Amino acid sequence: MENKFKIIREKPSLHFSICSSNKELFLKFEQVMKKEGMIGIPDMLGNLHYIVDARKGFSTAYSKVRQTTLELMESKFEKNDNKILAYEEIAEKLIVKYEFDSSLIGTKFLKYMIVHCLLDKSLMVSLSKKLYPAIAGIFSSTVDKVCYSTRYALRKVEILERKQRQEQVVKDYLLPIGSSYSNGIALHKLINEGELILLSNQSAES
Repeated sequence: MENKFKIIREKPSLHFSICSSNKELFLKFEQVMKKEGMIGIPDMLGNLHYIVDARKGFSTAYSKVRQTTLELMESKFEKNDNKILAYEEIAEKLIVKYEFDSSLIGTKFLKYMIVHCLLDKSLMVSLSKKLYPAIAGIFSSTVDKVCYSTRYALRKVEILERKQRQEQVVKDYLLPIGSSYSNGIALHKLINEGELILLSNQSAES
């Protein structure tokens, strides 16, 4: 808990500065903040930090903390929702690009694998112990089914791409000639490409 307070002091989540030579302005500001249940505490540098004033009683303090917490949670959830939507779009783009059979449950598993690994790449460390159980939990399935269904979806892509190469179809192929279309190799390729798309999107927005 001590470390968390230290981080908050070093990097406050909300910071603003007021510059004025009018002392009455600061007094009015302080009065308004007090009405809102906040009290100013100066630090060693003379900066004023406003915290919840619990001297007005539990109900007032709890109401202020609850209101602020809910606002922060709502903002955080909104950001997470936007991030997940962006990752789902990337996953869908990759699924369409490499012509996965969208009717297969393995393709659906694979789509969610891409999303989850973009959110947390540590899931790639162990597919059977981390990633597959996470996907199985979402679909109320089993680790074995996630594994072989994904392998089957990739097998169909491998067969399709082999045929397209024979017909000399010009396109972006999932993996080079002679590569193993195993779950791990294919997933690493998809995640790496997904990260590149994400970086490209972020660069375009900035």
